[in-house]
Amino acid sequence: MELLEASMRVRNFIHLLLVPTPSWLKVFLYRNLFKYRIEPGVRIGMSIIRVDDCFIGAGTRIGHFNYISSIKRLHIGSNAIIGVFNILLGGESVEIGDEAQIGRFNEINSIINPVSTGGSDPRLIVGKGAVITAWHKIDYTDRIIIGDSTIIAGRHSCLWTHNRQQVMPIEIGRNCYVGSGVQMVPGSTLGSYCVVGLGAVITKKFDADSSLIAGVPARVVKPLDEAARTLVEFPTRPDLAGVAGASDLHG
Repeated sequence: MELLEASMRVRNFIHLLLVPTPSWLKVFLYRNLFKYRIEPGVRIGMSIIRVDDCFIGAGTRIGHFNYISSIKRLHIGSNAIIGVFNILLGGESVEIGDEAQIGRFNEINSIINPVSTGGSDPRLIVGKGAVITAWHKIDYTDRIIIGDSTIIAGRHSCLWTHNRQQVMPIEIGRNCYVGSGVQMVPGSTLGSYCVVGLGAVITKKFDADSSLIAGVPARVVKPLDEAARTLVEFPTRPDLAGVAGASDLHG
């Protein structure tokens, strides 16, 4: 036990030493000291990545002052972007899809050993081309799935998978636009191609696609009209060509 604790302290100290190193050296040392699988073209700023198993795809960029720790399996796809001052902490696995983006000042974590009446599946899955903008709180003590090309937009939305006694997953379909200040409770879901209005509180499962959802508690206001389609059809990043998922929406 003492040897294990000493080994962990040394490992943590090495991670701290790596923070100010240039990206090319950091990548080299991550590959050779910790056996992280990092593909060509990856750039890592002054951040800590302290996980058990790590894959980072080609061309991905991770900015400064991110703290990514205590995750058993981290998988980041190609050409993804993680901005600055984000926390990703805990859980079995975090999977961030190709070309996905996490902006800045997001707190994304899983409670370690939660007290609950049932089992949990502490995994976060962020789909291809999805975007989490800034200042959001995402609790993946149970499973959270954010679909391809979905945007968690604006500021200060919260996705909670636990309460005092229970944990339940959250799922958001593809090509959704979730406005600022949205709250999602454990067990809630959204279909695909949905727009969620500012400040909505999602307390149940919304399975219908192409809906405008708003209110406290939230309800389906109406089917998505042409004026709102741009919120779910346009690419989530300016460097992504084409209209994401539009052919699926129009059948």
